[in-house]
Amino acid sequence: MTVPAQQLSPEQKKLLYPKPLTATGTFNATIDAIPVHFQTLTLVHDRDAAIYRLVARHADHAVTVKKITIELPDIIREAQVIDLSKWQSNKVNVWYAVKSPTIHYVVRCSTGTLIINGLEGGIIKISGTLDGTTDEDVNGNTHTLEVNFDVTS
Repeated sequence: MTVPAQQLSPEQKKLLYPKPLTATGTFNATIDAIPVHFQTLTLVHDRDAAIYRLVARHADHAVTVKKITIELPDIIREAQVIDLSKWQSNKVNVWYAVKSPTIHYVVRCSTGTLIINGLEGGIIKISGTLDGTTDEDVNGNTHTLEVNFDVTS
């Protein structure tokens, strides 16, 4: 006779997910040709999903929050040029999000390229460049993203 499986509490489930690690290094970004300083950088290696995730967060006087999220499979090779328009087949995702008191949206960066110059596991180290354009936001505008990054957890 088997023992019934015990349900995990939400707190226990949360412990199973990989924790975001604070990252240091350079993350130079321009959005629509305007330089933006991202104050918070985090890195995650989700072994179950087999992905690396880099999240950069910028708070504009604590009113408007902008985020750039770069998610890539952990089988990506160094110096690989990734076509963002093929996100469904290459499993690479780049999102740009804006949240303010009056508007909130998340748009995919669906055209352009992402080049991974370096990728190391263990202590997570990712470097590369992103040059892309997003889908249209809620106002019908696209956004250009240009990012050079070299970050370590």
